[in-house]
Amino acid sequence: MSKTKKRTLIIAGAIALIVATVIICYFVFAKNNETDLLYEDNATTGIMPGTDIDKRKEELQTMLDNSMIAFSINTSPVFLNGTSEGNLLIENPGNNAKLLRISILINDTDEEIYSSNYLKPGTYIEAAKLNKVLKKGTYDATAYFSAYEEETGEYIGQTGAQIEITVQN
Repeated sequence: MSKTKKRTLIIAGAIALIVATVIICYFVFAKNNETDLLYEDNATTGIMPGTDIDKRKEELQTMLDNSMIAFSINTSPVFLNGTSEGNLLIENPGNNAKLLRISILINDTDEEIYSSNYLKPGTYIEAAKLNKVLKKGTYDATAYFSAYEEETGEYIGQTGAQIEITVQN
């Protein structure tokens, strides 16, 4: 095969590759932006007549406040030994408006090593002993915060934080 024919085949192959790339890109990117959503023709933009905007904002803020769980915890508490108190520094902030119960589980075993009673908003636990004696070492754990309605005690939800517990001796 002559050099001219090889060059022509290479150029034709490159052009075919470019064309194929453009076609594939069109179908991947342009077609994905199309939607099959059908919007209501009878809908009106705006706020429903007769709606008290301030009351609506207050209701939405209450819903937001109820759905959020505020807390604070030391993410690297240290215990002198397996039976001593450690600096957990668990706080239920005053603006939380929920009761909190805390449970700490070792990640590897799911073993509960600490649990609290209810914490009222605006209270904290500076130091505490674990419910289980741990040997010297470092432990990856999760502190779970279960939230309850302040007046009724009704369960709201749960969130968690990763912590690393160190037992020095």
